[in-house]
Amino acid sequence: MKKKNYLFSTILMLLFVQMMVAQSVSISGTVTDDFGETIPGVTVQIKNTSKGAVTDFSGNYTLEANVKSGNNILVFRSIGFSTKEVPFTYESQSTITINATMSADILGLDEVVITGVGALTAKKQIGNVISSVSGLEIAESASLDITGALSGKLAGIQVSQNSGDPAGGISVRLRSASTVNGSSDPLYIIDGVIVNNNSTNVLGISGVVQNRLSDINPQDIDRIEVIKGAAAAAIYGSRASNGVVQIFTKKGKTGEPVITLSTSVNFNSLRKKRDFNEAPLDWASSDITDLTTVPVTRYDYQDMVFQNSVGTDNYVSVAGGMEKTNYFASLSYLQNEGIMKGTDFERTGGRIRINQELNDWASASIGTYFSTSNSNDTPSGGYGAGILPTILFSDNKIDPSKDADGNYPNMTFYPNIFEYIDTFDFRQKNNRIISDLQLNLKPVEGLNINYTLGYDNAESVGSTYVPIGTNTVALGSASTSTISTKQLNSDLNATFMTDISDRFESTTTAGFSWQADDTDIRSISATGLALGIKTTNGAASVSTNEFRSERTFWGGFVQQTFGFDNKLFVTGAIRLDGSSVFGADERNQFYPKASMSYLLSQEEFWKESLGSTFDSFKIRAAWGQAGNLTAIGPFDRLTNYGAVSIDGSSGLISPSQLGNPDLSPERQTELEFGVDMSLFKNRLGIELTYYSQDIEDLLLARTLSPSTGAGSRIENIGTMKNKGFEALITATPVQTSDFTWSVTGTFSTNENEVNNIEGEQFPIGNFNFSVAKNGQPLGVFYQGYYARNDDGSLLLTSGGLPQREKGSYDTNGNPIAERDASGQPTGASLSKVIGDPNPDFIASLINEVTYKNFSFRMQLDAVQGVDVLSWDTRMYYRFGGGPAAANELNGDSVRGTGAAKFGIAESYIEDGSYIKLRELSAGYSLKKPLKGVDNIKFTLTGRNLLSFDNFSSFDPEVNMDGQSNGSRGGIMGLTPIPRVIKLGLTATF
Repeated sequence: MKKKNYLFSTILMLLFVQMMVAQSVSISGTVTDDFGETIPGVTVQIKNTSKGAVTDFSGNYTLEANVKSGNNILVFRSIGFSTKEVPFTYESQSTITINATMSADILGLDEVVITGVGALTAKKQIGNVISSVSGLEIAESASLDITGALSGKLAGIQVSQNSGDPAGGISVRLRSASTVNGSSDPLYIIDGVIVNNNSTNVLGISGVVQNRLSDINPQDIDRIEVIKGAAAAAIYGSRASNGVVQIFTKKGKTGEPVITLSTSVNFNSLRKKRDFNEAPLDWASSDITDLTTVPVTRYDYQDMVFQNSVGTDNYVSVAGGMEKTNYFASLSYLQNEGIMKGTDFERTGGRIRINQELNDWASASIGTYFSTSNSNDTPSGGYGAGILPTILFSDNKIDPSKDADGNYPNMTFYPNIFEYIDTFDFRQKNNRIISDLQLNLKPVEGLNINYTLGYDNAESVGSTYVPIGTNTVALGSASTSTISTKQLNSDLNATFMTDISDRFESTTTAGFSWQADDTDIRSISATGLALGIKTTNGAASVSTNEFRSERTFWGGFVQQTFGFDNKLFVTGAIRLDGSSVFGADERNQFYPKASMSYLLSQEEFWKESLGSTFDSFKIRAAWGQAGNLTAIGPFDRLTNYGAVSIDGSSGLISPSQLGNPDLSPERQTELEFGVDMSLFKNRLGIELTYYSQDIEDLLLARTLSPSTGAGSRIENIGTMKNKGFEALITATPVQTSDFTWSVTGTFSTNENEVNNIEGEQFPIGNFNFSVAKNGQPLGVFYQGYYARNDDGSLLLTSGGLPQREKGSYDTNGNPIAERDASGQPTGASLSKVIGDPNPDFIASLINEVTYKNFSFRMQLDAVQGVDVLSWDTRMYYRFGGGPAAANELNGDSVRGTGAAKFGIAESYIEDGSYIKLRELSAGYSLKKPLKGVDNIKFTLTGRNLLSFDNFSSFDPEVNMDGQSNGSRGGIMGLTPIPRVIKLGLTATF
């Protein structure tokens, strides 16, 4: 006890002495680049203190701080520039002027990133790849969603917009899927708060599912950092086994208030119309041998349901601060109409953050964000009725307009397209609050303690109304559904940095995290509505449903990094993770990590031989393990009996799936290594990465013997492999004081394979056409295929029609075609793998040019070697509204060809590869155009302007299973992604 008291007294005395010797001083100056141009937004900080400032639009800064006498260091940091340290000596002067010139850092190796809550690390020390995107790139992408704006910005990240609905869901995959039944979404963290990005389907329509990151305004973002794979899980826990997307919002800056005002208007339009039946003919008879035709009028239904629409986005923020307090506040309003008639999205949001310095070694921060959004939706696409499915299932010789009595003519077994638009009422409303409280302590030099308490509350409410008299629900229906999710995370982390000697340094990090979430789902639905009633009240048949779940996650870690000569860094970590969804004996698991980073360019032999060419050359390697804590639900390990009513009394029935208390988390082991290099005086940067993932103990359903009384039980039985290559190349071919041209390119490949599945395969979506199959990538299409001749040509029937292959299967499950005496297929209908929705590679190319006050940007995104299952094409084969029917009517193909192809899945597998002109923008800035105005910037941005593809329908990027993990590439009646042209103005005062 005496020793503890002595240590405590010593620390207090050191702090007191430090405060006594520190004196107040004003430090100011200007920061410029190698061409003498000033750099705004540079962070200026006295080393080993929390004292700092940020340069203004003219590159000037002023820093008021208490500075200790003697030698000090001023540190300058900015994204895209090498960190600059400027020593200075303080004696008793009241002002000090320190100017700095910063050089370009094309790969950002000197950039300080967040590798854990409160853990700051230079990228050069990290053994795994970590990527950054600036808030400006996000805000100027013309995307309404943060995740959509990430498309093409980073290597190894595939971003897909699953619907063209105004707030349509977006899928993000870092590298590849890592589970079959669970989620492969990365973990999203906003300012230390683990946030919910669930896909909320409150309308029961897969085609209009939203992500909850659509609640966040992209203009509030300062930067985004992305860590891929198991390396992220060492500090963030196994919930980050699919990677981490860290979102940092804007903060206040010491100095006079800075007001930013932006407004924009966007114009949305249908980028491409698909071919339809334009033949002014119809068959006189249903007999396919009768080729007699009669004249009819054909209608283009696309012109009746799509529209050119507009939207607006308005934003205002104020940021400022005094010596010990800074603040940031913003308000925003967005309204956007969809290109599908009857759809729109409206969002209002606000953010407040206050940072307070409590004393020289303690600071606190509190922030909150709120948003509310409303959308009008129409059923469109996916599994079930909708506007576009009605078109697919209709013969377009029918005029859908109301008759003289106001009745809608029948188009097919689904409602009339105008009936949807005029009479259906489908709405969503979302309320969101994200708040955090953070405390940062630096009680002694080198020790940094950070505590974060985060809270995320999201509620989505959906209501539907279908009027009396429609084809699908003759008596009318109404429903209301609510999904409410609350998340809480409490994180305590400490980092201690010390110099063991002049050449050795040590960084020790430890932390503990506790997380909890609970979800409530409530719904009430009714059919048989009373006349004039749009709610469930008084309906003839009413049903209710309720689901509640609670989960907790916990974990702790210790990580140690040793650095030698600021060029070799070795890191080791161990983490314990637990989750309440697993049984008591299996819920706690250990996961190790090791990594290495070596800056060869810091060696003398390298400088002497290659230093004139290579500005930096780093090799890195990382190995780590992680578990998937979300592959099963809170109750999946249990035998869950179902409640029923029997003669008015409650009862229970046995389930088809037995529980299994011995389930353990899926375990992922990943090896990653790569090189980072910059050449030719930082004009060229190259980042290359190879990775290999092995996932074991996949949680899959095993079929049980009938004698057990149940059909299946979840067990740890499957395995999965991923391996891939990622490349990022960035170059500045031309750079002068007035003109800069920069180029960034990305290229990524991934090979996925699933194995050890019982029964060889099982269906996972796309009407069971998508499967998980041993030896194949996840989600391949397995179904019927064409019968062919030996030369590969189609084997036709005697009537000249294509047909499905028939035969039998060998002992390994491979299909064997068989022929009868006439050479025609015989036996059972055969199936095989007919397509793969996983791309061979994804790539992007970004060109940026600035000339004085002008700027230009062009981004191309490419997804190649991917197959899609086009249900659009299949329905057009059979129901008369597609080009296949026109070919038959015009005599270009045998009558009945479309109906024959309808039953052969291979016939509607299409090449889904595309190259998209994702972004095209131009801007012009005016610096200090008026008194009191620092900057005005005008922008013109286009998004999804062009798509170079061979897809027969609207857009190969969309997906009918929304954000599904394994079921990808299915397209049926989905709203296409619109072309967007946006005019914007941003002013800073």
